[in-house]
Amino acid sequence: QLAFGLRVESRSTDYSDSAGLRLDPGETMVGGEITYRHTFDDGLVSYLSLSRGYKAGGFNLGLVPGGRREFEQESLWSFEAGIKGQMLEDSLRFSGAVFYSVRQDQQVRTSAQLSPNDPASFVFFTDNAAEGRTSGLEAELRWLPADAWEFYANLGLLNAEFEDFAGPGGDLSSRDQAHAPNYTLAVGGTYRHSEGFFARLDLSSRDEFYFDISHNQKSDRYSLANARVGFERERWTVQLWARNLLDERYAVRGFFFGNEPPDFPDKLYVRHGDPRQFGLTFDMRF
Repeated sequence: QLAFGLRVESRSTDYSDSAGLRLDPGETMVGGEITYRHTFDDGLVSYLSLSRGYKAGGFNLGLVPGGRREFEQESLWSFEAGIKGQMLEDSLRFSGAVFYSVRQDQQVRTSAQLSPNDPASFVFFTDNAAEGRTSGLEAELRWLPADAWEFYANLGLLNAEFEDFAGPGGDLSSRDQAHAPNYTLAVGGTYRHSEGFFARLDLSSRDEFYFDISHNQKSDRYSLANARVGFERERWTVQLWARNLLDERYAVRGFFFGNEPPDFPDKLYVRHGDPRQFGLTFDMRF
C-alpha cells in the first residue's frame, strides 16, 4: 500500500493591547506525508514513512528579552521505518521503529532573568533555535503466556541535539535538547483471575535530562514503581492503588536564577514529582 497526504494552511493574526503593542503576523504553511506499507504472508507488517510537519509562528506577551518578541514558524522533516507482528500463536506481540528528523527554526520554550538583582523579572518566552536533529528507536513487546497473565516491556532510545543554536546562556550547538532523556524503559505485568481478582505492577526508568536551554543544569536518573490490586464484576470495580511505591524523590522541572539576597547568586530550584500516594477507587457502570 502506498499512501499520500498534503495539507496547506494559511494563518493570520491581528493583535493590539492597551500598552500600545500591535502585531499582525501572517504565514502560509505546507505539510504532507508519503507512506509505503507492506504486509507479509506471516502477518508481519513493515512500513516506511517520509513526512513534513510544521508549527505556526507567533509572539510573546509581557516583558521579554530584546529581539525575542516574535518567533518564526517551525518545520520538521521526519523519516521513520518500523515493523509490527506476532508469533507463538499470537501470544507474543512486538513492534519497533527507528526515526530521524530535522527541525528547522525549532521553537523552544525557555526562560531568562531580565535583571540580575530582581527575581520578579524572571520571565518565560518562546524562541527559535536555528536547527535541531533527533534520532532514536522505539520498541514494544507484549507477552501473554496464559489467559490470566500479561507482561510487557517498552524501550525508547533518543538522541536529540541542537545542530546550530546560540541560546540565552551561550552556544548550545551539539548539546542535548531540554527534557530529552537518552533512554526510557518500562516493564510490568498483570494477573487477572477469572473470578474477578486482578493485580498489576509497573516499573519505569528514565535517564537524566537538561531542564532548559537557558542553563546547563540536569536532572538525576530516576525509577518509579506503581502497583494496584482489585476486584472486578460486570458492573463495578474496586481497586487499591499505589503510585511511586518506593517514595522516590525526583525532579521534573528545574529553574536556574538569582533569587536570594543580598548577592542574588544563580542557583538551581527544582519542582519534584509526586511523592508516594495510596488510594482506593470504586467504579460503577450503568
